Amino acid sequence: MDDFSTNRHAESTIRLDSTSSLPTRHPDLWFSDGNIVLVAGDFYFNVHRGLLCRHSSMLEKAIADLDAEDTHTRLIEGNAVLELDEQPKDLCRFLMALYDGVSGVKHDYQDFENVSALLRLSTKYGVEHIRNDILRGMSTIWPKILSAWEFREADATDVTGIYKPRSVYPHPILVINLAKETGATELLPSAFYDLSRCTASEIATGYLPVGGSDRSELQTLSDEDLMNALRGREHASRFLSTFVVNELEGRDASANCVHRADPDPFRKRICQATFEATTFEILRDVNGVVFHRSSDPLFAIMDADLMQTRSDSTHGRLSLLHRACEPCRLEFTAAVDAAREDMWHKIPAWFGIELPTWP
Repeated sequence: MDDFSTNRHAESTIRLDSTSSLPTRHPDLWFSDGNIVLVAGDFYFNVHRGLLCRHSSMLEKAIADLDAEDTHTRLIEGNAVLELDEQPKDLCRFLMALYDGVSGVKHDYQDFENVSALLRLSTKYGVEHIRNDILRGMSTIWPKILSAWEFREADATDVTGIYKPRSVYPHPILVINLAKETGATELLPSAFYDLSRCTASEIATGYLPVGGSDRSELQTLSDEDLMNALRGREHASRFLSTFVVNELEGRDASANCVHRADPDPFRKRICQATFEATTFEILRDVNGVVFHRSSDPLFAIMDADLMQTRSDSTHGRLSLLHRACEPCRLEFTAAVDAAREDMWHKIPAWFGIELPTWP
């Protein structure tokens, strides 16, 4: 965990103030038997010292320092006041998690503000069990394992086969910035890859929430992260090009191809023709014409394999006349699986991310 979570930041994040005007009692978090008042912005929360001290050594030290200066301590409703430099709604979320846990937290785009607040404050105040629970939930959307990524992608695909990640998941720029702030580096590879599927101009411009018009709401990457995102995007694009050249263009039939000894020249070349048609389809959809997935090498490589077995014709893919025989298809499937695993393994390095292990 980075230094943001250590006690050396206590002076800048926790302070006493004896001159501020009286804040308003928070409507949701005020206990009649509370014995410490936390102030955030214009609100105060009457809560329990024991709970805070049990879960956060940083808050425990701040409360101890408060007690040591009791002659100068400000009181609200007879209790000592600890003023925190937090937004009231974020502190409320954090305290609710301390009291009630995080089992009800969702990790979709609608709940991201809540998730973000919990991860930031649990990191800042060293509450490991909340941090770990939040990261565990986020890892289902921003996973380290390729198979988990595939489940994630399936959940963002509607019944018509159209991929709509932004209607399900938070924007990756938000996740990248949060992960950098909280030291959650394990979220970065999949978030950067997700972002790399946007156009270069979209990556550089940043993310403005739907309905947002205030430029202050615009979320952008740091200069370093922007360069890493664009470089990684180039690496992924080159990987797909190399796969097409090495595994599709001019691909020979398997040694066990059922058509190898066919006297009919047309039938003898069915499998080669299939891979040529697959090449055309992959290149045709490189800009998202069919599946609305521009610049998505992981999907494009997988789709090259799925074309061999998909029975529908709704997307104008390969006809039944362009299907490789089973031996040829199985060899190509093995090449596809190996390529996708290889690509997944390389993603952190492509985007300039250092991790102890991946995946």
